Amino acid sequence: MKPSPAGFWGALAAGAALTALGLAVLAGAVFRETSLFWRNVGGYPVALRDLVLTDFYPAFAIYFLGLIFGSVAGGQLLFRARRRSGGILLLICLLNWLLFTAITTMVLWNNIENLMEGRPLHYHAP
Repeated sequence: MKPSPAGFWGALAAGAALTALGLAVLAGAVFRETSLFWRNVGGYPVALRDLVLTDFYPAFAIYFLGLIFGSVAGGQLLFRARRRSGGILLLICLLNWLLFTAITTMVLWNNIENLMEGRPLHYHAP
């Protein structure tokens, strides 16, 4: 049974939206781990700092759940798809797993470094 074209295009749109969310979470991780971002010297708006402070972990959790769901649903669609049409979906899935790995590594690296040096968990040196 071949998937409908609407199923493929819907999965492609969902994959693009998930990738956009992943890039936004990656930008939040970069901001979060930059010490100048949290002080009043980098020219960053206070609203952006508040957004990163309050919405980073919820967005990260939504991205992770979307990635799990998208991998399972995309895998089922790939199983039924023709080889040529499924390649782009596989590429999007792999790209999102790479983004997730980069985000997780960035956040964990800073936190482990802080704990090893006896500082609080989310400490950023001035």
